[in-house]
Amino acid sequence: MSWFPKLCRQAGLMIHHATHPAKKQNETVRKTVEEKKVNDQVTLRRTTIEEIEIKKNGNEQDDK
Repeated sequence: MSWFPKLCRQAGLMIHHATHPAKKQNETVRKTVEEKKVNDQVTLRRTTIEEIEIKKNGNEQDDK
């Protein structure tokens, strides 16, 4: 591929990624809730959520 079509393709990809950014997909694998009643007024609850995160673009930076 010569330099001009390559430049046009890269410019088009840059505009496409700027207007339609890659989105992260999260899939919840497991969610568990453990409860323990200490007395009438106090209940201890632990919630654990396990997720899988799939990034469509390997060089994407994390959102902060």
